[in-house]
Amino acid sequence: MKLSGQVRKMKVEPEAPIQYFLDLDKESHSLNSYLGSKLKIKWEGVITCVECGRKTKKSYDQGYCFICSRDLPENEMCSVRPELCEHENGNEAAREFWRTYCNIDHFVYLSLTSGVKVGITRHYNIPDRWIDQGAVKGLIIAKVPERILSGKIETAVSKNFADKTNWRKMLKSEYEDLDLLEYREKAHELFPEDLKCYALENESIQELVYPVESVPEKITSHNLDKTPEFEDRLTGIKGQYLIFETRVINVRKYSGYHLQFDFLDVD
Repeated sequence: MKLSGQVRKMKVEPEAPIQYFLDLDKESHSLNSYLGSKLKIKWEGVITCVECGRKTKKSYDQGYCFICSRDLPENEMCSVRPELCEHENGNEAAREFWRTYCNIDHFVYLSLTSGVKVGITRHYNIPDRWIDQGAVKGLIIAKVPERILSGKIETAVSKNFADKTNWRKMLKSEYEDLDLLEYREKAHELFPEDLKCYALENESIQELVYPVESVPEKITSHNLDKTPEFEDRLTGIKGQYLIFETRVINVRKYSGYHLQFDFLDVD
């Protein structure tokens, strides 16, 4: 069976195990049933912007052309530094983005990936945000009415907590089974005084199970820009990674690329 089109990050359904779907030309294709199958992936040599559709020689900010990467409100500095959000004071496009995506409820959370990390997300992104990270557990520790406030809490907490994941350890499930409830208490102590009113005490830990049969002993990330075609057996899916017998590939990294997926031993 062959599938092809412009790829975007995989979609998910939070079941046990998590159900994954390839997103090609904005159409979803179930992946879980192909675990154990041989898969050939080929980059067709084309990249188009996920926003405007124009051809581009290089993908910026996970799928955008240079112009959209430079000009769209979602690609401003506050996308990675939310505590610096200034969309409310920007042009009309920025203010509209603020009204729709910034001036809404956000969660601050802890997740267990390669270790305990702190993060933030819009209220509707749980548990998808944790799944994209490959977290095995997640816990909401605060709810705030605006993105900039979640960023201020995250900045304060991250001085004593990690805010990044060791992706190789995440894929191998190499982590210490730490108690997120204990870490929640430590995190709440680090909240800025004027934001402690947003702390949540009664949220429960959510656990996540991934469709992984095996992981290669030595994890190597395949680079389609250098080697645009490969064939390997699919043995797992975790985070935004497809896991094979001899390599892994981060699907989200290639947002905007036009890829062909050929499941070789499937009718």
